[in-house]
Amino acid sequence: MKVCVFGANGYVGASVYQQLHHTDTDEVVGTYLQEPAILEGLYKLDVNEPESFSNFYKKENPDVVVWTVMSGPNEHKLTDQGLIHLITHLTPQTKLVYISSDFVFSDGNGPYEEDDPLSNLPDDHSFSNYANGKVKAERLIDNELTNYIILRAGPIYGENGIGKLDERTDQLSYHLRSGNPIEFRDDLIRTFVHIDDLTKAIDVMVHNDVTGVYHVGPEEKQSFYEFMKQMAKQMGYDDRLVKKGSEIEKVDTEIPKNTSLITEKIKDVVSIEFK
Repeated sequence: MKVCVFGANGYVGASVYQQLHHTDTDEVVGTYLQEPAILEGLYKLDVNEPESFSNFYKKENPDVVVWTVMSGPNEHKLTDQGLIHLITHLTPQTKLVYISSDFVFSDGNGPYEEDDPLSNLPDDHSFSNYANGKVKAERLIDNELTNYIILRAGPIYGENGIGKLDERTDQLSYHLRSGNPIEFRDDLIRTFVHIDDLTKAIDVMVHNDVTGVYHVGPEEKQSFYEFMKQMAKQMGYDDRLVKKGSEIEKVDTEIPKNTSLITEKIKDVVSIEFK
């Protein structure tokens, strides 16, 4: 079986690419955009460029595609161009594993089950491009494909398969190592998922026949403040340096309060003890 990981140079994609290489029976290829390539054997590719995308895809002709490309403020463009290019090339036999986000529930009234309605942010909101891009991508996949998995994840943390920490934990460690306090909000509730657990879940989804939408992560829901105090303790720092941040916001930058996920469904498919 041939698996293609789009975005294999990123925080999530690199872990997935490494994990899938552990299976000797699979042929794994991956793409990257920005130099340098942090792993060997990756193909440089701009997924938003139709001709080069088509040439690459037809050459590789994968059985499974894992889409870990994330573009933050350019997520809409990534959906309108890169994801569209992919969908036009997929056959019914080719499985897509798409990594989505808890931000598709941007009304912030969680916790959410898989079949709860998605919601958009106002176009002038500072997070609208990312959140609404993910919503659009999910709806596009659901309308156009049948052989797909959408995995929704909250904040992803931990050291990935090549030893890179997530930016949030790295920032926490930097402050605490210097003895400086750092603030996190106590009113933003999330389902935090470790990169190893997400990677293992993706690996399972690549190799089985299930389809549909699944939420990834533990049962526990925490605020950013609670989670970061816990992380400080685990790393051996003084958790008293983790302070409660201000909850005052401007309307156009208001962050969805509770995007936590109900994760019961995935337990029927994967046997992972989520951290």
